[in-house]
Amino acid sequence: MNVQLSRGVLAAGAIAVAVVAMPGAMAQGAAADIPSITLKVAYSFPPVGFVPDRFKEWTENITKRTDGKVKFQIFWSESLFKQADAAPNLAAGVADFSNVASTYDPAKTALWMTLDMPFNARDYWCGITASVQTQQEEPNLRKTFDQLGFFPITGYASGHFYFLSNKPIEKLADLEKKRIRSYGGARINMYKPLGISPIFMPYGQIYEAVERGVVDGAEGTVLLTDSFKHFEIAKFMTATGSGMALAAPVSISLKRWNSFPASLKKIVLDASIEYNMAFARGMIEQEAVKLKEFEEKRGMRLIKLSPTDQAALEKAGKDAQEMWLVDMEKKNVPARATWAKFQELQTACEREIAAKGYPWQKK
Repeated sequence: MNVQLSRGVLAAGAIAVAVVAMPGAMAQGAAADIPSITLKVAYSFPPVGFVPDRFKEWTENITKRTDGKVKFQIFWSESLFKQADAAPNLAAGVADFSNVASTYDPAKTALWMTLDMPFNARDYWCGITASVQTQQEEPNLRKTFDQLGFFPITGYASGHFYFLSNKPIEKLADLEKKRIRSYGGARINMYKPLGISPIFMPYGQIYEAVERGVVDGAEGTVLLTDSFKHFEIAKFMTATGSGMALAAPVSISLKRWNSFPASLKKIVLDASIEYNMAFARGMIEQEAVKLKEFEEKRGMRLIKLSPTDQAALEKAGKDAQEMWLVDMEKKNVPARATWAKFQELQTACEREIAAKGYPWQKK
């Protein structure tokens, strides 16, 4: 892969801490070899909300660092192509960037989907940094991106999944025989043993599917519920703590990336370091704010499962992990090595946080 990424360059560590200490250190004159260019972005989310706001900051940062030479034309809300078609369109050059999701092309992205197994991560910063490093460093996954014709340029976390519904889900038994929109992948096999009928669909289809009764509820997250205004069609949110989508970051076509001079690549990567930190910090700080707003201003009710049901859901999730890994082995997909790398990095991150705090916190 002609990506030229240094080890862990988008993740935690000394470089990220340096960015916190010197936020304006890189804002100098742009290199002469950086071309004047407008890059096309296909973005599946609407233009308002936490996630798109962080993305806009990232593009503005790059434009500023290049003295206005590099600009972005953003097609919001799947207006250029559907997110389900992002991978082939990105490789074909229809767009230069897109927020590709691992679960939308499982025949080609099964290994990448491993990062999105249920109960994959607990902490947002560690989930983001560990997934970014795994995407950069795990050789089998890097080979996958070579074949796909794109690679992730930022990190991402959807936030922990909740059940969104119009009727209260107080316990797992309330989900039996219910049609629930699922993110897909290994999460499907977490739900089936619980009597749930999981239905895969892109996030952008949740609103209409719940509103029209196509599904009885959906896996959703706090900040995306705000961005997509799902509080208009679902008045109950049940916490699951069952993990998050991590393998759905902003990606760049390899053809476009390989056309960049080294100076521009460095600017993009430096901006991504700041993006990842701002994203994780914002999620940690904003989720509680939005949940309070949902209750007080949107008329939603938040529900927690009992310890017994929570344990049953976690067991189903862990069983689904192993089912996925065994199935991948049968298909000669080295998912177990990728998963082990991801968990190793995540554990190391959690230990560092326990000892030193988050990199943006004052020591």
